[in-house]
Amino acid sequence: MNPGLYRLTINYQETYINILANRFHPWFTNVTAHQERDFIFQEDGASCHTGGYARWWKETHQIRGFEYWPAQSPDLNPIEHVWNALERRIERKRSSIKNLEQLKVALREEWERMDDEFADRLVRSMKRRCEAVIKAKGGATEY
Repeated sequence: MNPGLYRLTINYQETYINILANRFHPWFTNVTAHQERDFIFQEDGASCHTGGYARWWKETHQIRGFEYWPAQSPDLNPIEHVWNALERRIERKRSSIKNLEQLKVALREEWERMDDEFADRLVRSMKRRCEAVIKAKGGATEY
């Protein structure tokens, strides 16, 4: 199961913690139970990710992450490309979406249609992305 999220509610710390607790943590626990290596949870610097309650919750549940990660930086946050692709797909359906419930249905349908290979390519590109950011001394890159 993928810990997919609705972007509509991700800006609120309490909602974010509920998503972590109910969707991410069970998935993460299952994945890490079969691995003999450390995992680092990568998320951007959005306030719901970095607030005191969120930091406390992740620490309490032994979810390690980076101290700081820039928000909305597609160079280092491949999920931004996923959100953009999802947004483009929803935009094509815009005229048929009349209310929040229809939007949620459309988001879920489009999320399920996302190609795993697209996500795999983004993950595989991280080494090149990091190298490009280092070469650009933290400036903009082609990503």
